[in-house]
Amino acid sequence: GDRLITGPAYLVIQDVPLPLVIPFGFFPTTKGRSSGIILPQYGEENNRGFFLRDAGFYFGFSDYVDLKVTGSVFSKGSWTLNSQSSYRKRYKYSGNITYQFAQTILGEEGLADYANDRTYRIGWNHNQDPKASPNSTFRASVNIASPSHRKYQSESVNSYLAGTMQSSISYNKTWPGTPFSMTSTLSHSQNNRDSIVTLGLPKVSFNMSRISPFKRKSGIGVPKWYEKVGLSYSVNFDNSVTARTDSIFTRSALNNLKNGVQHSIPVSTSFSILKFLTISPSVNYSEYWYTKTIEKSWDTLTNKVIIDTIPGFKRAWQYNTGASMSTKLYGMYTFGASSFVQAIRHVVTPSVSLGYRPDFGEPKYGYWKEVQVNANGTTQPYSIFEQSLYGGPGRGKSGTVNFSLGSNLEMKVLSLRDTSVTVKKIKLLESVNLSSSYNILADSMNWSPVSFSARTNLFEKINVNFSSIFNPYAIDSLGKTLSSYNYEKAGNPFRLTSARIGVGISLKSPSKDSKGKENSSNNMGIGESSMAGMTDNSQQDNMFGESLGTFYGQQNYVDFNVPWNLRLDYTFSYAKPGLEQQITQAITFTGDLSLSPKWKIGFFSGYDFKNLKLTTTSINFYRDLHCWEMRLTVIPIGYLKSFSFQLNVKPGVLQDLKITKRQGHLDK
Repeated sequence: GDRLITGPAYLVIQDVPLPLVIPFGFFPTTKGRSSGIILPQYGEENNRGFFLRDAGFYFGFSDYVDLKVTGSVFSKGSWTLNSQSSYRKRYKYSGNITYQFAQTILGEEGLADYANDRTYRIGWNHNQDPKASPNSTFRASVNIASPSHRKYQSESVNSYLAGTMQSSISYNKTWPGTPFSMTSTLSHSQNNRDSIVTLGLPKVSFNMSRISPFKRKSGIGVPKWYEKVGLSYSVNFDNSVTARTDSIFTRSALNNLKNGVQHSIPVSTSFSILKFLTISPSVNYSEYWYTKTIEKSWDTLTNKVIIDTIPGFKRAWQYNTGASMSTKLYGMYTFGASSFVQAIRHVVTPSVSLGYRPDFGEPKYGYWKEVQVNANGTTQPYSIFEQSLYGGPGRGKSGTVNFSLGSNLEMKVLSLRDTSVTVKKIKLLESVNLSSSYNILADSMNWSPVSFSARTNLFEKINVNFSSIFNPYAIDSLGKTLSSYNYEKAGNPFRLTSARIGVGISLKSPSKDSKGKENSSNNMGIGESSMAGMTDNSQQDNMFGESLGTFYGQQNYVDFNVPWNLRLDYTFSYAKPGLEQQITQAITFTGDLSLSPKWKIGFFSGYDFKNLKLTTTSINFYRDLHCWEMRLTVIPIGYLKSFSFQLNVKPGVLQDLKITKRQGHLDK
């Protein structure tokens, strides 16, 4: 009842006997958690030498918490230490904590390719069960690592290509029966390319959702316009510091700690006139509290602008007001009753809004000052809050008129299904949007750039997105924007400054279920995954599919019921804000193919149009061998060039009966 013992046995895969014989077998089958030794893998790498990898011990402390500690050593001096602990209390919370510390030594000292680096990674995930406290939640998602950790210790393409790492620890509280809520967050954001870290320590937000202070309690009769007036309120308190990873906790970094309080009170209402026009006036008030400001001065000795920090409480406030008007226009053309195309409908949504903001750069407010910027005595305005967390009130009067025009085009066609005839709606253009604005109070360059965007879906398989920006003003020989119109200088009314088009194509074969064939319970993804402890075949397959989703950077599940599927994504970007233009192109393709009822192959790759070569590519194979399974992952090109092979028994009780071989990207 607590162990499985066999005599001599030989290996048979897919009815093929292999010359692999064991004299006896001993497999513990104790139910529940049990502590024990984790056997290492052994082998040799070209860069780090001979190794014993992932040796350690598992501690099954209780039904609530466990701990796994493993380590690896290499003959050329590299080593890693890993620990992972999971915890769970039913109906309360669950989570896991991971820690990794590594010393990586590559190459020979004194040579150009030599590397000696210590890296670390800390991870924590915590989830609260909704039943534990319906009115408050606590969540944590922590992912902190040294900048070079992903380069040496990445276990997937997804983790290696990640440009940023982010963490968040949050507590949310709501008060039932009231419009009040509160959120407190500790945050971390790290750029893996330049090693810049931003910490939020912490951010607290108190909110009052929209209320109608003039609404009648009885609710009888048609409400007056003033009864629709809504008021909300929010206050944010934030502390933030930004520095490089190697200096984030130094005194100089803490001296640059930014903090502040922001209050926001929006008031708005909405009503209709002439039945077709919707009017929405609004007023927004904001207030900022800071513990320090800045002051700039010209240093005649160094001929530079000096910035001094002025401690002390400073309050600033601003407001703006506006109103918008919108309606919908419908146009429809119908065809004959027997026509395949039944009707075409065009919907146009025009909108006009007015906005006003006073000039808070006037001297009476004290928010803006002048500073000399060169030896000739030239001065420029600056805000005493420009280095503050939320900034400060804006400079210059603003009286804007905003224009926008949205539309979509749909078609109704006949659809023959079985023996019935139905009408099917097809979206020819999901949305087309055009917008711009005009500042009445500006001294010059009153028009803002014109934005145009469109989106559609062709044949329910091809997604097309387009966006562009046109500037009505000309540029000089140095690329500086002039106040004269582009038409006067170049003969064209607009100057294209940026454009982007994205095309996504998703193709897949009909599922076997739709053809009336037998349904397979396998949902296979092709990637690396641990099968330890899995006894149900479908559970293994789902876990395998989730691994592929993580490997590819998205949650995609490969289903054996779908013989093949393919996804292509292409983007083209054009930018020319001045004299020089920049064009970028990118394409990625993912998919999978069932070579047979037991074979599945998946792939992920892309093409770099600038360097004319493939980007990081992964090819993944899976073979169902009845009681056994085989997995192979190959990354044939790029920095992560590697492969991993595993042949193992499916039942979790025999999880140690496996053959593995892998060569990591550091083995080259």
